[in-house]
Amino acid sequence: MTELHRRGVSAIVPLENRTIRTKGKWTTRKYVIFPGYVFINMKYSWSQYYIMSGIKGIIRLLGGGNSPEPLSDNDVELIVKDTELFAEPSVLKFSDDGSYEIVSGILMKLKDSIKKLDRHARRATVEIILAGKKTEIKLSFLIHNS
Repeated sequence: MTELHRRGVSAIVPLENRTIRTKGKWTTRKYVIFPGYVFINMKYSWSQYYIMSGIKGIIRLLGGGNSPEPLSDNDVELIVKDTELFAEPSVLKFSDDGSYEIVSGILMKLKDSIKKLDRHARRATVEIILAGKKTEIKLSFLIHNS
């Protein structure tokens, strides 16, 4: 990403402060939400293509070849505007009957896309549409203690 910035290309890699259990304690580490993806903001042209094609690690553009796939307005909102929401884990409050309420975080916005909750690992599997394709991402959450 540093090389992209050095060449004047605006790039984003959404990160999450993921909660993980290590040696019996919950800790936080930074994780890439969309592994393998770097999101760039540019007006596509052949000159921009050649700027990026020379950077080590860039394999291809989404959509492939000569016509990259632009992100939809919803994709841009999720990746660019909601990046701060991804940074901190969502907070969920569980009831005795197994139901839950999302108290805060990105999962509030993605509640209709949640496919699975793993309470033990504190992970939510969310299915989103990214560049026209179904994509699953895993997001951390904290459990609200009441």
